[in-house]
Amino acid sequence: PTMKKCSRVPGCVFTSPEVAKVGLTESEARAEGKAGGVAVAYRRMGQVDRAVTMGEASLGFLKVVYEPRSGAILGATVMGPSAGELISEISVAMAGKVKLPALASIMHAYPTVSIALQQLAAEVYYNQLEASMPLYNALSRLGL
Repeated sequence: PTMKKCSRVPGCVFTSPEVAKVGLTESEARAEGKAGGVAVAYRRMGQVDRAVTMGEASLGFLKVVYEPRSGAILGATVMGPSAGELISEISVAMAGKVKLPALASIMHAYPTVSIALQQLAAEVYYNQLEASMPLYNALSRLGL
């Protein structure tokens, strides 16, 4: 198999906390010089209610590397509770070519660790909306 296909295979180390990865790291994506650029979305497990209630919020994060223009997920790293399960969801999204902002509309049970992905995606989506407000306002002034 090619290296590109191998990068889609998720991996997990079942330590405490768990550590999992799929796709490219931030440095690998930047080294490839992606035409659409490289952006990173990051969420601490301390912001995830389930991790807090489990007492595992002090260590851990979800980091997703993506192309800001297209929203394509390039890779992800998870450290924390249920990292192996969460990385599998990201792997499925990558294989299905689901864009990161689209994950904001996929409902997750609450409170679960996996809701961190929906929350992270929503943050990216809302930041994109906010960035487009000047254009929206200009078009509104023109009556369009």
